[in-house]
Amino acid sequence: MIFNSPFFILFFFPLFFSLLFLSGKKYFNTIILMGSMFFYAWGEPKFIIIVLVSSAIDWFLGNSIYNSNVHNTKKWAVLASLLSNLFILIYFKYFNFILDNINIVLSSGNIEPLTFIRVILPIGVSFVVFEKITYVVDIYRGIGKPAERFTSYLLYVFLFPKLLAGPIIKYHDIEDQLNNRSITKNDVLIGFTRFSFGMGKKVFIADTVGELANVFFSMPTGELGFASAWIGASCYTLQIYFDFSAYSDMAIGLARMMGFHIMENFNLPYISKSFTEFWRRWHISLSTWIREYLYIPLGGNRGSKARTYFNLWVCFLLSGLWHGASWTFILWGAYHGFFLILERMFLMNIKKKIPNMVNWAINMFFIIIGWVIFRADSIEHIKGYLIAMLNPLVWEGNYVYVSNNQIFFGVIGIIICVYPLLKNSIYDIQEKRKYTALRFCIGITLLFFSLAKVSASSFNPFLYFRF
Repeated sequence: MIFNSPFFILFFFPLFFSLLFLSGKKYFNTIILMGSMFFYAWGEPKFIIIVLVSSAIDWFLGNSIYNSNVHNTKKWAVLASLLSNLFILIYFKYFNFILDNINIVLSSGNIEPLTFIRVILPIGVSFVVFEKITYVVDIYRGIGKPAERFTSYLLYVFLFPKLLAGPIIKYHDIEDQLNNRSITKNDVLIGFTRFSFGMGKKVFIADTVGELANVFFSMPTGELGFASAWIGASCYTLQIYFDFSAYSDMAIGLARMMGFHIMENFNLPYISKSFTEFWRRWHISLSTWIREYLYIPLGGNRGSKARTYFNLWVCFLLSGLWHGASWTFILWGAYHGFFLILERMFLMNIKKKIPNMVNWAINMFFIIIGWVIFRADSIEHIKGYLIAMLNPLVWEGNYVYVSNNQIFFGVIGIIICVYPLLKNSIYDIQEKRKYTALRFCIGITLLFFSLAKVSASSFNPFLYFRF
């Protein structure tokens, strides 16, 4: 079930929240847990059993770690949890990739390739596994306590707004909210408005510019010109931001309507003047997770400069791999890690002497190049596309029709990206009744027209469901 589907908006959404608001506070968590499990089972009926079983194992291991005074017992318990969760991730997400590459090696040696049944990637497996790892590791570190009830832990795992594509949250950050919270009218108003604005971003901006991006990236690279290559890359740059940030807006809004306050996941990443700043603003929950559960355990910046650079690069290689089982994602992670290392070595000192707008323009140039690596289907596709982008002598490629609608929403997307004050006017709904009512009315209007557009056009799932 997807947030921008007519079934979710017309049936699940009103039915779920009607039951929630009509019930007493005592039954809030029960209804949310049942609704969340139904939500996930709708799309992944087989995988939900695996998540339930592995959640029971993690809850048991978490209690064992917390209640044991023997260090070795704690260590073996956390190791068992890590291995079981990583097995789920590796099997479902990387099994096909690993065997495909093994077969390439075997074929080069004239050895019969392995035959196997291809594994289907369950939606949200990366986010589920990362949160389950977070729960057990935090108990082991002593910065979190196990859930008192298994149902509380299940609610943390299955809470449907963030289940499929984040934000990645820690159990101890919402433990108090799980056990003791209320739902106010203000929560419902702000949450609904945030959800509606997210729906509008997805349907009108991400999907519209995404149509163009798909056209240009599906063309043979030999048919691309300099201008068309840049238009396609710029459209994808807008698409991936508005698609993923729209999901985060909708997730945060839905959670707020249930009384949960969960972390922001984006903070205007396209105003960044460096890669370092970009990763403080883009997919904040993932970069926070990588820092706390990978970079710091590897040694962080506590060792030599060479070791710090190595740790940083490894983290971003793995970040690329986390996004998908493909060499293009690994290359994308290495690309970002390379620039982060250069900034730590000397680039940040150089940037201090350059005007901010120049820094921004240079940074956006390389960010867009990075999105080409991320979007391309293969290494050869990357090479061909970048050649077209970097060759102004071949200005025109094959003709592609661009509608006024695509131009309009593309311009709107650019304005939102580069105009920081607009974020405050959209997201930070003040307590003034007149202002809140206006935003609420705009939200209803956006939701109505978004639903009309979705019903009349082909369905476009969120991009991050693939990762």
